[in-house]
Amino acid sequence: MTTVMDESPDSASVRLFAELAGPPEAVFAFFTEPERLTRWWPAAAVADVRPGGAYHFSWPQMDWHLRGEYTVVEPPRALEFTWAWDHEPQLPVRTVRVELAPDGGGTRVTVTQGTYGSSPAEQEDRNSHIAGWTHFLGELSATLTGDGARR
Repeated sequence: MTTVMDESPDSASVRLFAELAGPPEAVFAFFTEPERLTRWWPAAAVADVRPGGAYHFSWPQMDWHLRGEYTVVEPPRALEFTWAWDHEPQLPVRTVRVELAPDGGGTRVTVTQGTYGSSPAEQEDRNSHIAGWTHFLGELSATLTGDGARR
């Protein structure tokens, strides 16, 4: 299950969490290994997972390309990267931080993304990211449990 932890419109960032099946090492691999990423998130992925390494995620059917650079790589606890869409060059580069912690037999994942300003365009982008992360963390959960692998 995914929950928005901070929903106030004036917040500079969004934070969501999910309780996922599997240990942090396995979940971390689904955020960093292209062959696993494409089972729940982008249709295609190239990732050089190291500080300063680049990634390129794409959805060819929509001509969407997400690119950025890894800034923090601490397996299996944390991953941080910049976030910029080719098709939305007017939007600022955002930062995403993924934190993983053991939780019983599973993993608690916290995703924080920001920052966002107060303009209508910034708030629309913020709301889009809340919806996107909610959807895709659900996809990841289903993939990890074997209930819904998309590919």
